[in-house]
Amino acid sequence: MEHKAKKKYGQNFLKDKNLLKKIITKAEIENKNVIEVGPGQGALTQFALPVSNKMVAYEIDKSLTPYLKPFVDQGLKVIFGDFLNTDLEKDIKENFNNEDVHFIGNLPYYITSPIIFKILETEKIKTATIMIQKEVGDRLASLPNQKTYNALSVIIQHYTNVKKVMDVKRAMFFPQPKVDSIIIRIEKKDQNLGSDEDFKEFVKASFLQKRKTLMNNLSTHYKVDKTALQEFFVGNQLDLNIRAEQISVTKFEELAKNWVKFS
Repeated sequence: MEHKAKKKYGQNFLKDKNLLKKIITKAEIENKNVIEVGPGQGALTQFALPVSNKMVAYEIDKSLTPYLKPFVDQGLKVIFGDFLNTDLEKDIKENFNNEDVHFIGNLPYYITSPIIFKILETEKIKTATIMIQKEVGDRLASLPNQKTYNALSVIIQHYTNVKKVMDVKRAMFFPQPKVDSIIIRIEKKDQNLGSDEDFKEFVKASFLQKRKTLMNNLSTHYKVDKTALQEFFVGNQLDLNIRAEQISVTKFEELAKNWVKFS
């Protein structure tokens, strides 16, 4: 039985059993409820299912049914369809009695961000251990003054703790993708992504144009005169020429709160 990987689904299969076992160990899913996206031929599933409490997998490609049937016989529930279009909160109520869930998956590169945001918007998902494109993973975990630090870095780190687990070379996949991957672990903080729209707007405005100063970007987005802005900068101990990529997540949280009062 041989399955030909489908480009339209971004399918790249990981075969190294030692690496797969390590991913499951790092995911810390023993006796926990688990959701997997894109089980494919069951590479991760074979190690996750035996240690989990209950497990549900979302797979868009029905031609993979024969590969997943042995796991279904062992208790796995497979939901065929597009994960992004599913009513995840309803599924968690039905399959996990609305208990906390942990997420794993080798995410297709072309829909990584929408999946991550869906995870963050779902209250009952507490952690996610995912394999994604290295460039994206570096950005999520990036720190101030690093080239990859941007609005996404700040927003994700505001809601979660992001930890790099390990890099995965492209040669470990079949078919081989054009880029390397990285495994990251995301642990949610208390707040949900649906809250604090003012914070998200402020951060996005701050990074509006990377080469511009914070003052220029805020002035452009909020249509505030720079003379008036100087008062905000001085009150928050900010250099008038500072750029967004120089500001820590903690400082952004403070600035966003003070901006609501200021504006």
